[in-house]
Amino acid sequence: MRIRTKLLIFFLLVSLVPLLLVWGGVRRDLTSMGENLADRSGNLLVRKASQSLQRVVADHAAILHRERQLLEATARLLASKVEGALSGHGHVLPAETYTPPEDRLADLKRDYFSLGMAGVREPMDVDFGHVSTWSGDADTPLARLAPTLGRIKAEHPRLLLWIDVAMKDGDRARYPVASAARMGGGMGMMGGGRGMMGAMGSASGDNGFPDGLTWASPEVDRATGRMVFAVSAPIRDTGGAVSGRLTLVVPVDAVLHEESRNSPFPAGTESLLVAPRTDPDTNEPGLRIVARERTETTGRVGMGHMWIPEADAWLTPENTAPMKDVAASMLAGESGVLNMGGTGGGELWAYAPMDKSGVSLLLIVPEEDIVKEARAARGYVAGQVRQHNAKMGAVVLVVAVVVILMAFFLSKLFTRNIRELARAVHSVARGDFSVRARIRSRDEVGRLGRAFNAMIPELQDKVRMQNSLEVAQEVQLSLLPGHDPEFPGADIAGASTYSDETGGDYYDFIPRTTDRGDSLVVAVGDVSGHGVQAALTMASARAYLRSLLSGGAPLGEAVQAVNRLVFEDTDGSGRFMTLFLLELFADGAMEWVRAGHDPALLFTPVRERFEELQGEGLPLGVTPDATFTVGRSKAAPGQVAVIGTDGIWEAVSPGGEMFGKDRFKALIREHAGENAAALVKTVNQAVTVFRATAPQRDDMTLAVVRWV
Repeated sequence: MRIRTKLLIFFLLVSLVPLLLVWGGVRRDLTSMGENLADRSGNLLVRKASQSLQRVVADHAAILHRERQLLEATARLLASKVEGALSGHGHVLPAETYTPPEDRLADLKRDYFSLGMAGVREPMDVDFGHVSTWSGDADTPLARLAPTLGRIKAEHPRLLLWIDVAMKDGDRARYPVASAARMGGGMGMMGGGRGMMGAMGSASGDNGFPDGLTWASPEVDRATGRMVFAVSAPIRDTGGAVSGRLTLVVPVDAVLHEESRNSPFPAGTESLLVAPRTDPDTNEPGLRIVARERTETTGRVGMGHMWIPEADAWLTPENTAPMKDVAASMLAGESGVLNMGGTGGGELWAYAPMDKSGVSLLLIVPEEDIVKEARAARGYVAGQVRQHNAKMGAVVLVVAVVVILMAFFLSKLFTRNIRELARAVHSVARGDFSVRARIRSRDEVGRLGRAFNAMIPELQDKVRMQNSLEVAQEVQLSLLPGHDPEFPGADIAGASTYSDETGGDYYDFIPRTTDRGDSLVVAVGDVSGHGVQAALTMASARAYLRSLLSGGAPLGEAVQAVNRLVFEDTDGSGRFMTLFLLELFADGAMEWVRAGHDPALLFTPVRERFEELQGEGLPLGVTPDATFTVGRSKAAPGQVAVIGTDGIWEAVSPGGEMFGKDRFKALIREHAGENAAALVKTVNQAVTVFRATAPQRDDMTLAVVRWV
């Protein structure tokens, strides 16, 4: 990063950071205040709404209970009167007509209308003075029920919509009488054996004529298009046997008292009738929608009427976890209020069961409508925060412009000497060692420039030395074999890896002719230490050894001669060299000389056995008159001879563990069937993996001979 940039950052930090901290603190406090105000207000509104809903459903549950008792008592009473009329006990006046009281007539007609799709009410032509009959004789006693049924209807004008009587002998009666044009060709829930009453009457056996009070699930009345449900009581003959049934058809609106129920709640409140059932798609407890509230054109909730949705309509909230508990609570006849959360906003559910099957009234109030005022307060605070941010943003912008201008001019003055020093560094990096940094100041930058100028000659010497080492490395690598040799009956390979640019390890393949015929000498050596001096000693020993062996000198005499020459080169330096020579003959015979080197390993796969090729002899250069013994043996096909330096088994892992000869032998044993080059590569890779991130401390050399 440039100094100019650093100065700019420094000035910005000094000037803008305190300002930004104050700005951020005020913004945070204002935002937090708005959020807390909105949250607390919203929680308060939701709590109050929950309490109101709780009271509503509790009151509704009580009303439902009273209405249920009233309807059941009315059904039993009216069934008793019908029984008396049918048995001739004098409960019915001889007249077949009934005249309702004038003061009740308007109230009676109020609930008889058909409800169109748009929610428009169309009045129906209803006769309260007669009873409609079907399937019976003209003089059926059912026709004389008008006074009895009319009085019950007059006592409960808003509670009862239709009163139906059905006998087992096929006679039917309904009160009051509605015009056929308004009935759509049928008789509502009872029309011609269709609808709710028709379904009950057409059931096989006596299933349509229960022995006790029964409640039917809510359905739509085809005459008015309103949601209704029915309570039925048995009609018995003089012997006590069930001979028919009396059914009271009750509007859902009348029982639910919708006009008073929803008025305290927002316009978004939804009213439904639901039944706890098992969802066929998920096989989990759910709520099937029995009916929805249809609002009128005014949009006012609570003034509409219930209508039946599709048969497979289900209530599917985003959070389905509480559904099982809600369904169980409805089946148990309990009412309650539940907060249903979701990503789109929460809802308050208030429910109260209507019958033992669990059919319940469910009010859904969107939480968004409840907390509208709290959100308005939050919006006001957010607007104030935005105004504050705009003002502070202008101040910050002005300060930033001033700081940038100051940083630009001051940095140009401060960085002049640094730019000069950077120019000199780039020139040296390109190889120009004649350049000098022209810096006149006496500050720290000036001292750095003078130190840099003094460093350039030393750096030039270092570079020259590095170039020399690279040349020496190339020379040393050229002294190693360029390829693996070919020799009858043997597969041979070798490799060296140096820890520095130059090293002291050495291996060679020297072909020669002796009195026993053509042979090949495999040489592996290790000069103490590593670096340039070790490389020079290795190069000298290689030259001596190649000269003597190529001249035909016996293996032992050649090593003695090389020892004297190396001693003369290293006398007084404390440097020495270990060497192992293995000479191969075409008939499988082999000879070896060990000059202080680790013994070569001869592995016989058939016997799974390692044998060390031992021999007496000091390292080269220790003493001029050292003697060396020559070992002799004969190899068999499949045997493998490996000659390595201690850089292999003394390699150290990052944890300080040594590679070791046991691990080295295990590699040879496992891969003895591979060719020599593959075996060399396998060992080198294994050591590299073992060493991992640890540095290579010593040169590694390995030569492998495999008889085939």
